[in-house]
Amino acid sequence: MNDETPLRSISLFDDLSDAELSAVAASCAIRTFEKQAQILGEQEPTTDVFFILSGTVRSTSYTSAGREVIFNEIQSGEIFGEFSAVDGLPRASSVVAMTDCRVARMTREKFLQMLKGNGKIATRLIELLVVKIRSMSERVFEVSALAVRERVRRELLRLAKDGEEFRNGIVIRPAPTHYEIAARIGSHREAVTREFNRLEAEGIVEVRRRQLRIVDIKRLQEGEE
Repeated sequence: MNDETPLRSISLFDDLSDAELSAVAASCAIRTFEKQAQILGEQEPTTDVFFILSGTVRSTSYTSAGREVIFNEIQSGEIFGEFSAVDGLPRASSVVAMTDCRVARMTREKFLQMLKGNGKIATRLIELLVVKIRSMSERVFEVSALAVRERVRRELLRLAKDGEEFRNGIVIRPAPTHYEIAARIGSHREAVTREFNRLEAEGIVEVRRRQLRIVDIKRLQEGEE
């Protein structure tokens, strides 16, 4: 990889000089994936790390009964695969491209060598891992302790952070399906549908064909705690 410019967008490398970034780029190979392509499979023994130059990917897993669990969606500028690179164990989830994606890929050996040789990158990785662990802890708490109504509310507020403002609310495009929300909060589509029907009846959300409108974000924020 000769052009280090794309790596400048990766948050892990925020504090690197041009020379340091160029050295990192030399250890990477770039690959593109089409929408819906599987990038990694659950329990796959590979240990490479991926840096998302453009696009969005989804980390997901399935129960023995075939029920999907969506862990998170990873955006341009972020990384994935670092857990297996650190501990050498098989992949804990599958990763699928939600859009056409362009990623830079680095082997575990080069990744560990980079961490040992550059304290700034190692420190930044710790910071990013703490963010991920906090997010996972929050979701474990929600699934373990909160009713579906509150889990749906919190998920909508998370989605709203990346939405577009309009009037007193937020537009989320594309609108997630009830199935997708259920897979994110550890519930079932039918329960999520009932909750959306209630939110629509109360004038808090409007569901369109390609978008979800949170009409009254303040009322959603003031929901049950």
